[in-house]
Amino acid sequence: MPVSGRRWHNGGPHISDCDAMRCLIACLLVLVMMPAARAGSDRLPEDLRFTVVDGRPLDGAALRGQPLLIVFWASTCAPCIAEMPELSALYKELHPKGLELIALAMPYDPPNRVMAAREVLRLPFPVAIDINATVVRRLGVPPQTPQFLLVDAGGQIVTVHNGVWPIDELRAALLPLLADT
Repeated sequence: MPVSGRRWHNGGPHISDCDAMRCLIACLLVLVMMPAARAGSDRLPEDLRFTVVDGRPLDGAALRGQPLLIVFWASTCAPCIAEMPELSALYKELHPKGLELIALAMPYDPPNRVMAAREVLRLPFPVAIDINATVVRRLGVPPQTPQFLLVDAGGQIVTVHNGVWPIDELRAALLPLLADT
């Protein structure tokens, strides 16, 4: 008896074949996008290259010497969009003290949506795209948002934070790094 299109119920939520397939694909994406190399790497690769939506490349080596916050986000992620105004204000406050911030859109986020979100939100920091998942694979970032990577002035990855990072806690993590520059 074929089961295509049938809804299953085991005392929990109903799961269609389509929902099960989406879940399977999401799990496979997580496995593909988390390289084994990340496990031993605590440094931002110097040859890492970001593609900023205004067309210019931004090299990891050029970002050395100052603390860097990489925000992994998506234009379809409601918590990501909700925290962007606070991140913008934090950037305006701490950029003069040496903070660099890059908002890196996840590979599944279409560039036209990323650019539109950047314009609507009036983001003051560089917004980069990663269409081929080159950066997220090299950094070992799973495809979930929001996520944060905090890198010190020497290129050492000091914090990886998954999920929304309350702005006061984020500021508290950044201030000691700015004092060292």
